[in-house]
Amino acid sequence: MKLTPICEIRMHYTWLDYVDYGAGGQYVGTLDGTVTGDRLRGTLKSVNVAAKRPDNVNCPAMRGIIVTDDGAKIYFELNGIALLRPEDKARVFTTTLSLRTGDARYAWVNNTLGAAEGILNTTTDQALIRAFACENELATVPV
Repeated sequence: MKLTPICEIRMHYTWLDYVDYGAGGQYVGTLDGTVTGDRLRGTLKSVNVAAKRPDNVNCPAMRGIIVTDDGAKIYFELNGIALLRPEDKARVFTTTLSLRTGDARYAWVNNTLGAAEGILNTTTDQALIRAFACENELATVPV
């Protein structure tokens, strides 16, 4: 498998709250951000409904819309795990990425399975994400 960069995302929470279940809990928050890269550029708005497991691992479940600089709208989903980095309490996360659009200029996103890596500064609620397309290198290999 080959990972090809799609974009970099910088976002921040505009609202965030948490419900403690006693054995885990639930985060709910809204985020705004910017998208930069050779394949995607624009802004985004999203919601994250991340479950917190009893072992202190968070499970991001983000849904949102990217509006590209040229006016296309792309729906995205990120799902994964976020581990606590002990030295600074940052959340380091790894997720799947799926994208969908009806805009013909970005039709390639509808057939792209992606992966993303990121980090959330839990003091400032700022996050950095790098998104990649997962390209199947066996697609051209005869069976």
